Amino acid sequence: MVLMKKHYFSSVSSFTHKIEVTFHYFDLQYSDERTFFITVILKYQTHQVLCDFIYILDHPEVYGAISINEHYANAKKFFEQHVHHTLLYSDELLLAQNFTDTHSFKKTSDNYHLFLPKK
Repeated sequence: MVLMKKHYFSSVSSFTHKIEVTFHYFDLQYSDERTFFITVILKYQTHQVLCDFIYILDHPEVYGAISINEHYANAKKFFEQHVHHTLLYSDELLLAQNFTDTHSFKKTSDNYHLFLPKK
């Protein structure tokens, strides 16, 4: 059983580094002081799909995953068809976490609160 878990985690990390995640835009309609939605483009080889990451901001550490919205079904289909992998929640967490290390995420999140409507 332990060997299966080790294999599972290595298979998750083996494909996520092959996925390019680029910033597309963020929409304040869905964002607030606690949650930050960023639309990104997931690319694998010549294939791409839009996807929304949702980040929870009211915790000591920022963490995110793929938002279950109108883009979610297409993102799942993208992974199944082109990456030959069923998208798991652990994959979503890893992809969202990797994106937090990019310049575009840092720049967007730094400016994010400037655009929030004042209550």
